[in-house]
Amino acid sequence: MAMTYATLKDLVQYLVGDPQASTYSEQMYQDAINFACKDYARKTGATYLEANVTPDANGFCTVPTAYIRVQRVSFKVGNTTITEMVPSTFSFESMKSNVWQSATGVPKRWVLWDGSKVKLTPIPSPIYQATIGYIEHPADILYTAPTTTIDARIPEAHHEYLKYAAGAWLFQLDGDGQNMQAAEAHMQKFNSLIGYSDPILENKLQQSRTQAVREV
Repeated sequence: MAMTYATLKDLVQYLVGDPQASTYSEQMYQDAINFACKDYARKTGATYLEANVTPDANGFCTVPTAYIRVQRVSFKVGNTTITEMVPSTFSFESMKSNVWQSATGVPKRWVLWDGSKVKLTPIPSPIYQATIGYIEHPADILYTAPTTTIDARIPEAHHEYLKYAAGAWLFQLDGDGQNMQAAEAHMQKFNSLIGYSDPILENKLQQSRTQAVREV
């Protein structure tokens, strides 16, 4: 059965040694639990969605507003095979070519642009439909609605794990209850339970497996 906000809050209170809620406020518990849900989604991809978008004349595609991060961008022409583009950066593209922002052709890479758009490069010509795969922000839950349940996309078996991420968030707050060692320990526990490891190391391992190289 899906866990409610009230139940999860009780678990967090006992985890951080605050059963009477005298150290942290209701708002703090709410923020901690919403952080935990968001962190779970960010690390596991549980809230992954795809949105079909049409680039404008400059190759810009609007990213759905409620996203945590863009996971992938792909395109296809008609019924042809979907092609996934390589993530890039403004600085890399500028180093590669001083006309990259206006060049047209078959898109090969995408750049996150001001947090609300991605730019395809080269600019698709003709215009192709693109698909943005992104991690959606889980719906926030409020302490004023304590019977609200955790986002259904987070597996019920993992709901209790959220207390560790919430506890880590609370222990990092400035004040008498701050305990950075406990915060780190709880976050490590959370990461272990959900099967999350160092993303930088994982990225390096993935690159070594696929031998992917960026075009220069």
